[in-house]
Amino acid sequence: MRLNPSIKLGFLAITLSFTAISATLITSQTTLAAPVPASKAVYHQFQMYSKNAVKSTPSLVQARKYLLNHIDEVGPWQATLMTLQLENLQKIRLADLDQKMYTELFQSVLYEAHSNIGYEQKLTYSNLLKVIKDPTVRKLLQEASDLGFKLETSEGLYYPILNYEMYKKFQPYVKPDIVAYIDIMAAESNQPTTSDAAFIITWDELIRRTLEKEAFLNNFPSSNRTSAVKNSLYVGYLFYGSDNSPAYDWYTEEEIRTIDPEVKKAYEKAVANREPNTKSVLLDTVDKILHLLDKSNDELTPEIREITDHVESLFANN
Repeated sequence: MRLNPSIKLGFLAITLSFTAISATLITSQTTLAAPVPASKAVYHQFQMYSKNAVKSTPSLVQARKYLLNHIDEVGPWQATLMTLQLENLQKIRLADLDQKMYTELFQSVLYEAHSNIGYEQKLTYSNLLKVIKDPTVRKLLQEASDLGFKLETSEGLYYPILNYEMYKKFQPYVKPDIVAYIDIMAAESNQPTTSDAAFIITWDELIRRTLEKEAFLNNFPSSNRTSAVKNSLYVGYLFYGSDNSPAYDWYTEEEIRTIDPEVKKAYEKAVANREPNTKSVLLDTVDKILHLLDKSNDELTPEIREITDHVESLFANN
C-alpha cells in the first residue's frame, strides 16, 4: 500500500532532521581513513550542496555527484552520515515527484509511450524520451533521471523509486549496518517482490530476503535504519503468500486448504540449508509448520494459524 505523499513528507522530514542532528554531534570525531582537515572539508562541502537540496533539483544532483566522487576521502562515520543524509534527501524529493507523476496526464502519456515501445522492452528514460513529446511529462522524466531514480510500473501505474544499486558504490566506506541495509534495499529496487499483488520472485528468493531482514534486526538492533528494515519485513508473505500468489490453495467445498507443493519445497530447502547456531524465529517457525503439515496431510490447521499469528505479532510495527 502506497502512503499519502504528505504523510511520507512529514515522516521523512523528521528523519532528515534527526540525521542532521546526529551528524552535528559526530563530525568532531577524528577519522582514520583520511586526514582530519580533508575529511572535514569534504563533509562541510557536502552540507553546503545538500542545504537547499530539498527544494532544488540541481542542488540535490550536485550533492549526489559530489558524494559519489569524494566519499573515499572521509572516514566511516562521516561517510555513513552523508550516505544516510543523501537517502533522506532523495526520499523527500521522491515523494514530491511521486505526487507530480500521479496525474491523469502523466499516467496516460506513459501508458501510451510504453505501449508504443513494447511491454517486452525495458522501461528506461532514454526509450521513453524518444517517443514522448509532452513538455510537462518530459520535464518530470528528465528530473527523475537526473536525480538517479528508477521508473517502475505496477497495477497499471507508473512511479519513481530509489535506485539502491547506485548506493552500493558507498558500501566500501560506510559502517557494517549500512552495508547490510544497502544490500537489502538494492535487492528490492533491482527486482520488486510483488507486482499486481503477485510474487515476481521465486519462493526461495522471498524466503532469503525475509531471513536477511530478520538477521539485520538481530545483528543491528540500534542501527539508524532498523525501523526502515522492520517496515519492509512482511512476515505474512512468508507464511501465507500474497493475494495472487497464495501459499495455500483456496477453500474447497470442504473448507480445506492445502499448501502449494512449491512453497513446502522452499520451506524444506530453507530449513535444510540453515547454518549451525543461526538465530532465527522465522526459521524456527517454518520448521514447526513443516512438522504440523506432515501430520495434517499438508492442510492449513488452526494450530498453524495460531503459531503464525503469534510470530507475526512479534514483528508487527506498533
